[in-house]
Amino acid sequence: MLKLIVAVADGWAIGYKGDLLARISTDLKRFKELTTGNAVIMGYNTLLSLPGGKPLKNRENIVLYPGEIEIENARVVHNLTEAVNVCFEIKDKDVFVIGGGSVYNQLLPYCDTAYITKIDKSYEADTFIPNLDEMPDWYVDEESERYYDTDGTPYRYVTYRRRRIVAFVGAGMMASAVSAAAHDAGTEVRLVGTPLDDDIIDGLEKDCFHKNMKRYIPRAEFYKSDKLDSALDGVYDVVCGVSSFGVDWFTNEIIPKLKPGTRVLSVTKGLLDNGDGTVTTYPDHFAANAPQNVYFAAVGGACTSYELADGNQCSVTYCARRKWVAKRFRDLLETDYYHITVSDDVTGVEAAVALKNAYALAVSLAIGMAHRRDGENCAEHYNTEAALFAQSLREMDGLLKLFGAKDKALFVGAGDLYVTIFGGRTRRLGTLLGEGLSVDAALEKLSGVTLESVVITKRMYSVLKKLCEKGEVKAEDYPLMYHIGGLLNNECTLDIPWNKLNGRK
Repeated sequence: MLKLIVAVADGWAIGYKGDLLARISTDLKRFKELTTGNAVIMGYNTLLSLPGGKPLKNRENIVLYPGEIEIENARVVHNLTEAVNVCFEIKDKDVFVIGGGSVYNQLLPYCDTAYITKIDKSYEADTFIPNLDEMPDWYVDEESERYYDTDGTPYRYVTYRRRRIVAFVGAGMMASAVSAAAHDAGTEVRLVGTPLDDDIIDGLEKDCFHKNMKRYIPRAEFYKSDKLDSALDGVYDVVCGVSSFGVDWFTNEIIPKLKPGTRVLSVTKGLLDNGDGTVTTYPDHFAANAPQNVYFAAVGGACTSYELADGNQCSVTYCARRKWVAKRFRDLLETDYYHITVSDDVTGVEAAVALKNAYALAVSLAIGMAHRRDGENCAEHYNTEAALFAQSLREMDGLLKLFGAKDKALFVGAGDLYVTIFGGRTRRLGTLLGEGLSVDAALEKLSGVTLESVVITKRMYSVLKKLCEKGEVKAEDYPLMYHIGGLLNNECTLDIPWNKLNGRK
């Protein structure tokens, strides 16, 4: 995150007619000490106000200017998006925002520290920055005694820090479990339910017991959906905790409320079928419907909600097109048991963890088929499950390459596939189907349970059929996906096509 440094007078005024309101020698010395050896970002007018109108020595200078211009010893960026990207690419240096007014205001959402010199005096002014004392996401971390300049001007140094606040939108099991990790990471949590979560929020407000996850979670600020605006007040870090069935709601109701500079982490796993054989990840879908300069990341990896809420060791991957967004959430949410790696392979990570739901359903058929043959209390048929597991990875690998994933995405999906097979609603559905229940009967038995596996399987089945029609893939390369997709669409029987697996022709 960036750091802001500025001197403000009464009313948070910072300038008049392009000049500073006051020049305090000790403050200028402090500015030099803090910024030397680091990077500074400024507007073009601020550059012209520097000695000689030249970049500062012994600092990496970044100048925000909309036109084409070359500045010796400085890097020019042309818009806010480019400025943010460049600042977060800088390694091993702090980046200080040094003015002017519009640059301060644009980059404030990206700052986590503000070094404010408060001049306790009124001046005629035409340039101001927001009053951090009135912003709920900032607090005073340090404040010096009052000093006096040589002309008697009173001033003091105040360091502000941005509060670590995350608003979790959706009180489902995974978002609620991640909120527990956020609490343990020292982050303030606001958990707001969707319109379907009122009973969950009622239970949490009563005694912090999550009725679906059957776990207690740490006390947080709990909100129902009608208090959404209050939950988002002063928040620049948001977790999207809806299921795939709530993606449209989040897109239409939440994203338009987000301020420029907001970061969003999606725990929702799935892919959208574009109808032409291509897919879109949820983070990319959200970004396409978001205001400018709202940034998206997503979660992948082997992690069940109840084990995370219990504090069991787990390792996940946060992915974002801009890695700094994933790193921001790692800083807010990582604990000594919730381990986070970051990646910029959004397509690979998100496709892998979506596909695993479909393939976990396919592997779980073997459990039900064993029950059907040998009784419900029979031993697990690990040979059968392992064969389907291997076939799942083979097909996932092919699909990930087809979608343009990078090499390591399969490993994220493999761990997630493993944990999904060994517990949860997808295993229950696969088991019921394997025992011989019709699709409708199995879904009726699991009525009220969110079944992401059904959504992604039907979507991937549609994608594959379209690609086959276009001659871009062959059905025999994905026999297990074809089988489970056909089964859910009542187009085939339960019998697994063993003679087509393992690459057989």
